[in-house]
Amino acid sequence: MTEPTPQTEESLNSETCWALLERVAASPQLRRSARLQELLRYVGQRSLKEGCGQVHEQEIGFKVFGRPETYDTSVDNIVRTNVSDLRKRIEAYFKAEGLLEPVILEIPRGSYVPVFKCRPVQPQPEAEPPLAVPVRDEPTDALTDSRSKLPFDNTDSLPERHIAISRRVAIWALASLVFLALTAGAAWKYWPARQESAVDDFWRPILHDRGPILLCAGGNTFAQNPVPGFFTAGKETDYPYFSLQTEISTTLLSTLIERHGATPQFKFAASTPLPELHEYPVILLNAYNNQWTLRLVQPHRFHFAPQTDQAILDGMKLQESWRRDPSVPYSSADDYALIARYWDTTTDNWVVVLAGLGRNGTEAATQFVVSPQYMQMLRNQLGRSFSNRNIEVVLKVSVIDGKTGAPSIMAVNTW
Repeated sequence: MTEPTPQTEESLNSETCWALLERVAASPQLRRSARLQELLRYVGQRSLKEGCGQVHEQEIGFKVFGRPETYDTSVDNIVRTNVSDLRKRIEAYFKAEGLLEPVILEIPRGSYVPVFKCRPVQPQPEAEPPLAVPVRDEPTDALTDSRSKLPFDNTDSLPERHIAISRRVAIWALASLVFLALTAGAAWKYWPARQESAVDDFWRPILHDRGPILLCAGGNTFAQNPVPGFFTAGKETDYPYFSLQTEISTTLLSTLIERHGATPQFKFAASTPLPELHEYPVILLNAYNNQWTLRLVQPHRFHFAPQTDQAILDGMKLQESWRRDPSVPYSSADDYALIARYWDTTTDNWVVVLAGLGRNGTEAATQFVVSPQYMQMLRNQLGRSFSNRNIEVVLKVSVIDGKTGAPSIMAVNTW
């Protein structure tokens, strides 16, 4: 491995620093995140080419993430979350592809301005002088004669005794190692705890990078006219309402995401533009009040019917569909839900859909994908691990007095 060329502080001109920034932006750590590349280049432009000593969070949110110019940063933490993710990816670059870079790029905590500094040269350890081996002046015969001074009567057989003892110890150690190896192999084969849980198997592609995960849910708003009730919240609604079931689902998913070292980010579907779905894996909650759920599952076998019908359709069996019974009160009618996990070509990222025809279906779908029992049942039905396959599952959900009951699997599709 070639050592990095030493740099001095005087050699850190803007051209050198900008070239380094571009190498970091083009690295595998950032190559698939256009938004983080844009963020890095923006703060670099402001610092290196425009000479700004400070870049404010609100400015970045406005210029890079399309937020209103006077948005409330205490409510929307998109800049802080993305800069934190950017710091981790920059550190990963200098531990891998950039290991030999003579200059290091950092974004210190509490600041959004990149800092460039020379990589400290690690001093090479001095070679230690060889140990002096004492040389005895006495003749070889003196070594032989010294044996007569050992406190053993049978000194002539001492080497043979040592060889016999060493042989017995070696045989015993080898037998012990063989026994331990056989025991460990049996334990690995038959110990269920060593296997990856079905929940971890399902979520591994989405959570393995331990970066931000976007939770995108549909909201409602209460209206008096023309008919009192809850309706889908549009883009003009500043504070849409959550159903209790959606709130439970969001809490369950946030706990799962944080337990795996990732960071949940929440957005209302109505105010989320398509480019934001490209940045990170996304979990879509709800169906008929979430336009992204309806749009992104439309090309797949199991998808939702138009708003006026409200059903889950089977694209391969046109006569097959799942819908709530309109003759039964809403609080007692069985609900249906769609669980999907797939690599989406529109967003070029992983998408998870947890969406019911009603709010009980969404809650049941979320409980299903965080339950080891239910997920193991699904994995057993597939006959193998989820791996990186695309999966769709249709659930039937019992509803009793408005409360979500146990789900059951109606149909499964993989590709």
